[in-house]
Amino acid sequence: MTRIVRTHSQKNPGVNPTSISPRQMPSVSYTMQNLFISLATIAVSSASLFFTLFVFLPLACLRALLPLNMKVRLSELRRNKVVLVLGASRGIGFNLVKQYANEKGTVIIAASSSMDILRKSIISLGETPASIQCHEMNLTWPHQKIADGIRAMDRLYGPITHIFEVGGLSNNIQDWAARSLNETREMISANINGTVTAILATYDLMKDRGYGKICVVGSLTGIVGPANMVSYASIKSFINTFTTSLRLLAAPCGVDVVCVQPGFIDAQMTRRLREQGGQNLFGSAEDLAARMKEGVEKGGRGIVIWPESHGAVMYALRGVNPICEELLKWVLMRLSMGKQKNN
Repeated sequence: MTRIVRTHSQKNPGVNPTSISPRQMPSVSYTMQNLFISLATIAVSSASLFFTLFVFLPLACLRALLPLNMKVRLSELRRNKVVLVLGASRGIGFNLVKQYANEKGTVIIAASSSMDILRKSIISLGETPASIQCHEMNLTWPHQKIADGIRAMDRLYGPITHIFEVGGLSNNIQDWAARSLNETREMISANINGTVTAILATYDLMKDRGYGKICVVGSLTGIVGPANMVSYASIKSFINTFTTSLRLLAAPCGVDVVCVQPGFIDAQMTRRLREQGGQNLFGSAEDLAARMKEGVEKGGRGIVIWPESHGAVMYALRGVNPICEELLKWVLMRLSMGKQKNN
């Protein structure tokens, strides 16, 4: 008897991932439920607009008029910065290193799993007023090894006052069915397990001292993303929720937490997307790094979004009801798969 083994490269002629069958059409009761959801969304969105316009905007204007010593603690001004950047070898992480490199007295711990690339990047900066230390850190390591590594860097260079978590893995836009389960597990290990372990280990150190700044990179894809980016989008959705919630929990301890939600950024991880066209849609990694630093140092900002136009679109799409969200994900998947075929 001959056995036929189906591999990932073989296509199933009976399955079309972008087709719609009558069974997938919405029922009347489900459609009515979504209508009520949309009406409720309009009411809540209107209340949010009213509250932002008449409460938060006056508070923001008042904050702008306050002297610096009322917005920043004197101990913070006198404190030497020790900035840990996880994922500092290229892209956003390396641009963060450059943002702090001109600050005299600042210690930058540039951490990455790609030590050769990291050293070449740091050497390219030449002599800098800040002291830059290279350190190996891989977010796919076991939890205890990551936590021990954070504490070791804190003892050696610290106390750590800032941490920027930029490292992680991306699947860009690829066919989900073609990806192996092991690759997905690796993404979860780095982007969720590794990130949470590194951030919480640092948070414990900062909480005991009553001071610290934490900045974690999520993504606007975590709000709305194509169906074929299910692993990356769901992981970034977790990071967005984890960071924004930690901000509220950490505030009473004197620790500031900022969530970064970039759109399309001109970086190494978006290379395949850029090859598909639309270069003008991509924001600069250098500009994002500058806004991350500004958001962390000045305070008063829970989320940093860049490009801002991408954020406006994605947060607007968050208001669609479930039935329209499903359609939106299907359309985005069709568009991304169409571009792949054209290339």
